[in-house]
Amino acid sequence: MSIDQTLAQRAGLTPAKAEIAGTIKQAANKTGTSFEYLVSAAKIESNLNPTAAAPTSSARGLYQFIEQTWLGTVKEAGAKFGYSNYADAITRTSSGRYEVSDPAVRAEILKLRNDPAANAAMAGVLTQSNSFKLVGEIGRRPTDSELYMAHFMGARGASRLINKAEDNPNAVAANLFPAAASANRSIFYDRGGRARSVSEVYSVLNTRYANAANSPTARTAIAALDGTVPTNVAQSATVPQTAAAQPVAAPARVAAARGPVELSSFPDLNSISVASRQGVQPVAQPQQVASIQRDEPIFRSLFKAGDRSEPVSPAVSELWGNNNSLTAQATQPKVSGETNRARPLDLFSDPTGIYSS
Repeated sequence: MSIDQTLAQRAGLTPAKAEIAGTIKQAANKTGTSFEYLVSAAKIESNLNPTAAAPTSSARGLYQFIEQTWLGTVKEAGAKFGYSNYADAITRTSSGRYEVSDPAVRAEILKLRNDPAANAAMAGVLTQSNSFKLVGEIGRRPTDSELYMAHFMGARGASRLINKAEDNPNAVAANLFPAAASANRSIFYDRGGRARSVSEVYSVLNTRYANAANSPTARTAIAALDGTVPTNVAQSATVPQTAAAQPVAAPARVAAARGPVELSSFPDLNSISVASRQGVQPVAQPQQVASIQRDEPIFRSLFKAGDRSEPVSPAVSELWGNNNSLTAQATQPKVSGETNRARPLDLFSDPTGIYSS
């Protein structure tokens, strides 16, 4: 994907980042995900560095996939991007973990996270999956910042945070997500140590996304590839009120001729925008959703009805609940000299928000 190098260099976008932006644009087109969202998320996660590695977790690559989330997403969608051999090598256990029997093959699959094209494609797939799941849980289209919340919290955790912020905004977030709060204090507590409310945590995450979306890097990449200067993303102080948003019926209907029966709860693409840009306004880019309007949606296995588990690690699934064992694990005293030891509950690749600005 070509990029206007003159415009990119004039605005301070290095050739390397310009090339990465082009790769992200290709992934957006292939998966039907908003390019603006994918660029902004990559800005937050890695500052558009395809080999970024979190010092305290297994997160790697443009979108900082932890190992289990990566294995699960490659298992579900890898074949559509030419990784059938890797997808076939991954198995899902009864406990929900994704495993690869051959250590060498497992290492190859995980190393693929350093490939920006593969990482961006899997991020697009995961975003689409999270988008549809959030619609069903919150009853409306998610904002881009809410899609980002689902990127590292999982759709279940994000929907719980969003719904609590609307229904009980003054509730203490750390009480609802104790393990997450212990592992990510900068999100759940202010500088003085006061525990933030659910609405305040929502606002922190929303603002972090908005800062990234409005950063010179993201705006230049979007302008250079889309040919337009994006509108500033609003830094909402509170969760959007459902009364002001247009509700989306869930599960939405799908015409019988569109695909197999397993898509019976697939949202109606004629009535909602998938993985849209900020807010609840439709995206005026119909070509972006064309790939999932075919008779055989390319990622249909990600949208099966029922209680199918999300392709995320057990740690992510349990982290956003009230799991006592994980809470105990997260609150163990820190041992001196172990600052960079891997901590599975540390989901924020950029806990201080440095990359957002």
